[in-house]
Amino acid sequence: RDPVQLNLLYVQMRDAILQGAHPVTFDEAIQFAGIQCQIQFGDHVETKHKPGFLDLKEFLPKEYVKNKGVEKKIYIEHRRWVGAMVSEVDGKVKYTQLARSLKTYGITFFLVKEKMKGKNKLVPRLLGITKESVVRVDERTKEIMKMWPLTTVRRWAASPNSFTLDFGDYSDSYYSVQTTEGEQISQLIAGYIDIILKKKKASDHLGIDGNEESFTYEDQVAPAKA
Repeated sequence: RDPVQLNLLYVQMRDAILQGAHPVTFDEAIQFAGIQCQIQFGDHVETKHKPGFLDLKEFLPKEYVKNKGVEKKIYIEHRRWVGAMVSEVDGKVKYTQLARSLKTYGITFFLVKEKMKGKNKLVPRLLGITKESVVRVDERTKEIMKMWPLTTVRRWAASPNSFTLDFGDYSDSYYSVQTTEGEQISQLIAGYIDIILKKKKASDHLGIDGNEESFTYEDQVAPAKA
């Protein structure tokens, strides 16, 4: 309802998507670019909006900029919104709603390297931490490959060049990656697990005074504050 707050939220989400901090698949990137066109230029105009008009770096994450025919695909999506959005505000609402509906929304990502099974080869991977889980994401397609609830994490260890997770009985082996950001990953996990434990303790003791509102915890953790 507040256009100033909405604009700040839209800009924050758009920049996170374009800079790769919020990974999206190719199809999702096209959707966001089409809505962004509607926000910035209004309805699609056939004679004006054609290949060469867009500076693609301002509409797509860098890994999709050089895809063949990508600008045409953006205009197909742009045309979908003709007459559907009365104002720029409508477009920003749609953009933020779509961003919030993504499976990767609210995840803090780290680019790590993972050893390929049965091979002496390292592949890039995105390791994400949320308030509820640890996720493995394909660095190329941005598809979620595996998700572990934080409640299954038993131990974790960070070294200057690696990070390892132990899921106890929930997994056959340790999950280990090469990264120089192990300490930040460790702090995030510790912070979120601390919140989970505090919430559990609060719910266990709720019957004492019956006041559910007296227990309030921050749901988002920054590595420096964890």
